[in-house]
Amino acid sequence: MKNWRRWAVNCLIGFMGAAILLGGGKKKEDSSGTALLQGNMGLFQTADNGNEAEAENVQEEEKLLGGANLTLLANQSNSQMLSAVIQTKNGGLIVVDGGTPHDTDHLVETLKAKGGHVNAWLITHPHIDHVGALNTILAREEQGITIENVYYSLGPLSFYKKTSSASDVAVVENFMKNLEDKLPAEALHGDIKKDTQIQVDDVVITVLNEHFEFDTDAINNSSVCYMINVNGVYIDFLGDLGREGGEKLIKTWDTDLLKCDIIQMAHHGQGGVTEEVYKIFRPKICLWPTPQWLWDNDGGSGPGSGNFATETTKRWMNNLGVKKHYIMKDGDQVIE
Repeated sequence: MKNWRRWAVNCLIGFMGAAILLGGGKKKEDSSGTALLQGNMGLFQTADNGNEAEAENVQEEEKLLGGANLTLLANQSNSQMLSAVIQTKNGGLIVVDGGTPHDTDHLVETLKAKGGHVNAWLITHPHIDHVGALNTILAREEQGITIENVYYSLGPLSFYKKTSSASDVAVVENFMKNLEDKLPAEALHGDIKKDTQIQVDDVVITVLNEHFEFDTDAINNSSVCYMINVNGVYIDFLGDLGREGGEKLIKTWDTDLLKCDIIQMAHHGQGGVTEEVYKIFRPKICLWPTPQWLWDNDGGSGPGSGNFATETTKRWMNNLGVKKHYIMKDGDQVIE
């Protein structure tokens, strides 16, 4: 999956379809035979023609995750959200966040198809588009889903009341209550901190930070980040970490120890960490928990009408040479 042929074949349908949805960007050929999409997708490349034999050869190549798989789930409403499921090669399940209440049924369906037992549920931060689905699963005592461990780092309720809206505080309160009321004490791990190690089968999860407390963009900047080693491939989740949180994160680490092959784009791909943070991680593959309107920078009057910074982040990734992108707007995204 790291070579050009695999990227070209895998991206054909997704990026060509996205170009149409983004307003029919025009194409021009470069010397390598690829088509450069002009317009809203101008920084991203796609192959111009498919090849069935080439696709068959790609399927025969060794899987990137060595028998494990990662699914970035599609949003089931118009909201941005983050919901990811990693299945180890031995069948263990790791969930990151889970999405909004509207995403609950799709998440439950996905988990049941994979056995229904979650070994480790990782929480980045308590916004409704991240913990809403877990809140719903706990509240309705979902049958067929068992949760062995939940990992999180939350501030005192007073911190959220001081820095956040009443609606956000209500989500945090409800989340805390459901954790305590619906799960046994031994399943709750609210004491994680920098360098905490979590193991699920042969997958090793390193916690990169305990929650940060900033007055600016408080809940997003409190995001806990995770570096997940899946058979030698490092998948890093940044949640909705903002500028301040990102700067603090890299100051607390020897950056040579921050390994990354695949990165989840902070704050849904815009308005999150700075370019300097991405330069330190230097991902080869990007996971975008980004709905269509945000990908298009659509503020309600069509592509390009918003004030979102998605195009800036795309440019950063282009400058870093990233050539593989999995985007939530295109449906469930699976890496094997």
